[in-house]
Amino acid sequence: MKLTNKLNVMKMINKNQIKVLHAALNRTGQLEFKREIIHTWTSGRTSSSKELTYEEAKVLIDKLNDNNPFDKMRKKIFSLAYEAGIIYGHSDEDNKINAAKLNMFLRERGAVKMHLNNMNQHELKLVINQFSAIVKKAKEKQITTAVNELLNECGITNVLTKNK
Repeated sequence: MKLTNKLNVMKMINKNQIKVLHAALNRTGQLEFKREIIHTWTSGRTSSSKELTYEEAKVLIDKLNDNNPFDKMRKKIFSLAYEAGIIYGHSDEDNKINAAKLNMFLRERGAVKMHLNNMNQHELKLVINQFSAIVKKAKEKQITTAVNELLNECGITNVLTKNK
């Protein structure tokens, strides 16, 4: 049987899969390369998402979702939020609360006033820079406090804060 005949009996991609595929490509920053990705994925058979089989689309969507480059950036933001003391705890319940708390913080005080999962690469970079600065400032404050306490224990007046 010819390839075209096999495709006729195979289940083709549906409208919902097309939407999900385009969303996954957009989320991973690869939407502009859609035609090339599909062409490669189908071994040159097509470059149109409308001509994918149901199974081809399913596997491609799963692959895109598993290899989301922004997940690493989101994890970095969560890590920095823990370091900064914005969120805390590691139980399943804590994680749900922390996600909501972090998103509330981002919408109110974030460099980008939006939900973490809706951010593109540039916006995630801005938030990482913001949180890195928060962590750096918190560490500097801890160091200054520790130095001042040590100097006070030794009976030495802190020269650094004296000149301010």
